[in-house]
Amino acid sequence: MANFKARARAIDMLGRQQIAGIPSAISELFKNAHDAYADKVEVDYYRSDGLFVLRDDGLGMTYHDFENRWLTIGTESKMVNRRGISAPPHAADKAIRPILGEKGIGRLAIAAIGSQVLILTRAKRGEALSDLVVAYIHWRLFELPGIDLNEIEIPIRTFKDGHLPSYSDISEMVDSFAKNIDKLRYLDDEEITRFKLEFDQMRLSADEIDSYVPDMSLGGDGHGTHFLIRPANEILESDIDSSTFTRASSLEKALLGFSNVMTPDHEKPVIQTAFRDHKRIDDVIDIIDERGFFSPTEFRNADHHFSGQFNEYGQFDGEVSVYQEGAREYKIPWAGSKGKKTQCGPFKINIAYIQGKSQTSTIPTEEYNLLSNKTNRLGGLYIYKSGIRILPYGDTDYDWLEIEKRRTFKANRYYFSHRQMFGAVEIDLIKNSELSEKAGREGFRENKAYREFRDILKNMLVRFAADFFVEDGVYSGYFGEVDHLIPWQIDHLINWRPVVENASRSDSKLVNKSYNYS
Repeated sequence: MANFKARARAIDMLGRQQIAGIPSAISELFKNAHDAYADKVEVDYYRSDGLFVLRDDGLGMTYHDFENRWLTIGTESKMVNRRGISAPPHAADKAIRPILGEKGIGRLAIAAIGSQVLILTRAKRGEALSDLVVAYIHWRLFELPGIDLNEIEIPIRTFKDGHLPSYSDISEMVDSFAKNIDKLRYLDDEEITRFKLEFDQMRLSADEIDSYVPDMSLGGDGHGTHFLIRPANEILESDIDSSTFTRASSLEKALLGFSNVMTPDHEKPVIQTAFRDHKRIDDVIDIIDERGFFSPTEFRNADHHFSGQFNEYGQFDGEVSVYQEGAREYKIPWAGSKGKKTQCGPFKINIAYIQGKSQTSTIPTEEYNLLSNKTNRLGGLYIYKSGIRILPYGDTDYDWLEIEKRRTFKANRYYFSHRQMFGAVEIDLIKNSELSEKAGREGFRENKAYREFRDILKNMLVRFAADFFVEDGVYSGYFGEVDHLIPWQIDHLINWRPVVENASRSDSKLVNKSYNYS
């Protein structure tokens, strides 16, 4: 008889090598904070020290939780009450949150952010606070051959009564982990020197760093989980600096809109996020401030709106508003169901769309210019599972519904542009369980459910365009030609009610024609 064995390199393969990049790794840690019932999860990147700190104010972990869940690969987070497995804790004063980080990618993907991490976590269970649990890991050890997973020893220490580890406490833990180096048979002097230099960078005072953001402290009555990563991957700084007025960085694209805060029915996020870039002591900016994302007001002010739900057969039932005119009921069939329920399940959608030119928009010019720039940077159709964003959907560079591809064939028929659209597709962890993510968080698996999901949405956009924005569309009236209107005609269109009262006979026909769809 024989058993499977795992090399330490399996951790690197399942984590750093699987994750799409640093933004995806941070998003996974945000999801973990959501699952821990945190109200806030915040990142502070201190450039001068190369220090990356992620804090949440969630329920935290006990020593038992850390050892048996965080340090255990393949935990059965959904298989509760079986074989002695208990359910993850939840906050009694909050609504039950679906578990989004069940694959365990987040903790292993930390290695993409930086080569070593100090984990500090303090649990709150009811009104009771546990001891602070602290652990240290150097991820690069898991990249090397010649060592089995069970040979690597992770130092874990506990601190009572809200006390935080000092410089000497952390140095002792680093020295303890460094003994793992002695087990490596193929490590040359250059590698050993590199490890020692990196070990020295993690000799710091957690007490001092904790004091930088007092309202997220783990001391006193504080609770939650903190990750201190140093040195942070140099790619992080390059990514932050790649952001421009006209183009969002990959970090912004991945982390802005983590919770659905753009549609009017989701104005309060489930969890608040922040990423503060400390370029200098007096130069700090939150690069994922909610104001950088689409707001409910901007959503309401857009030219056109499409909202409703798709049932279990893929049929759309909702409302459409064109040029801010009152919403009308609208239905779309989907032939692909063939009378059978879809595997993707029912879901909701809410889309806002702006015209390609300010002259043809209902939005005042100054507001239009700001919103148009934002859609160029962040426009797209986002997917939210139980209120939390699924990557990479919504990224302007990821046209997952092939909207621009169709426009290259015939722009006047397919009308919509990926970068002039923003909105949300809302799915549910239970109802849409067949829409499952890839291990590396690069979208959904290409199964039948996802193919149905995409086909349903593609069909919707083609029908919307054909019915409302093509010259011979069922509800088009005047809209098929709206891009060719001159400014005074746009004024008539936008302010059609007062115009009708005083208009000439020909002007009245113009205005009435534009609203034949209602």
